[in-house]
Amino acid sequence: MAKETHHVVIPDAIMEDLDIKDGEQVEVTLKDKEAVIRPKRTDTGTQTISLRFFLIPTVLAGIAFLAYFIYFQILQVPMTGKNSIAQMVIVLGELSGIATFAVAYIQNHRQIHGRDHRRRYWRIFPTMLFSFAIILAFVTSVFFWVIGYMFEGVSFDIYTATGLFLLFISIVNYLMIYSALSISTSFITTLFLSTFVGGVIGAIVTNSSRQWWQHNVSFLGTNKALNAWQFNLTIAVSALLWIALVDYLFVPLMAHRKNDWRLITMRIMLTVAAIALLGVGLFPNNRGLMHILHTQSAWFLNYFIIGMIIAVRWLLPGVSREFLSTSYIIGGIIIFAAILFQFVHYLSLTAFEMIAFALAMSWIMLLLQNIHRLYQKDESTFVVTVTTDKVNTD
Repeated sequence: MAKETHHVVIPDAIMEDLDIKDGEQVEVTLKDKEAVIRPKRTDTGTQTISLRFFLIPTVLAGIAFLAYFIYFQILQVPMTGKNSIAQMVIVLGELSGIATFAVAYIQNHRQIHGRDHRRRYWRIFPTMLFSFAIILAFVTSVFFWVIGYMFEGVSFDIYTATGLFLLFISIVNYLMIYSALSISTSFITTLFLSTFVGGVIGAIVTNSSRQWWQHNVSFLGTNKALNAWQFNLTIAVSALLWIALVDYLFVPLMAHRKNDWRLITMRIMLTVAAIALLGVGLFPNNRGLMHILHTQSAWFLNYFIIGMIIAVRWLLPGVSREFLSTSYIIGGIIIFAAILFQFVHYLSLTAFEMIAFALAMSWIMLLLQNIHRLYQKDESTFVVTVTTDKVNTD
């Protein structure tokens, strides 16, 4: 995406509508036959906004914390457990963190000009809000579990506890606002990978004593595993982030390629595959109906990924030979691993699942990167200094 500095004359009516002053620098993005004008963005803008707004909810949460313990006359506050710093951070942090995320997201959305940006920002908002609510609750719970293990039985007087609470809650609010202002393709992708890989590895470490590898990966989400809810929640949240990422990529792309049946088909297949992954997390591999739903969801996920690998030649416009070769190699390895497992009985079910999942997720990431490049292909951004149409430019 090239950036150059130019001078351009903009009519008064447009400058007033966009709240642009004479001599101010703006960014102009050219995409096909459309031009999107927005204020010039700076690297420090996100941090400045975050520092400005995270203090208010932090102070309000601190007042609520102090009032609660004074009202119930709890003058010695434990770090973890009932009526503790951890409990209050999880509860009040969830409320204030989600509120600040929503406010920051909406304010950032209003500053973004252009129909495509508005559409995709609003479309993914519910999914992102719900995903971040779950991630926040999960991360804070794990964090204080570790703190409780390291400082077992520690407690503080009410004022020291309030200070520690303010420290924790300010970090929560700052990170939530920063995340809301950082929403982008790369950010959602990184969050998706971090959530998926981190959750699965955490479940593997937790269940190492249960020798989960003698069964299959899905064992980590059954009632025989330790903290199975963490594994299932990780899969479900990852699926939601996958859906949000697909929507974020395709909304602006489809605005310029409305009748492209290839991209419509690719979008449907990616979304259905994400829904299948959501089913894997929502339906633990326990006996009875849950086992059937879990197995069917897993098979649907495999079918659609293999189908996309085979059909990518025809469904992705301008696909490169390098990506095609990589796709067919990955698909071939998955099929070969399936043969080694199903017919040769060389691979165990666990080994096959780990190979297939790792390769499939890697290919999905490559596919999404190529779709993102497709949108950026004809896009150019210029930094311009605007002047009114009253100025003589001769």
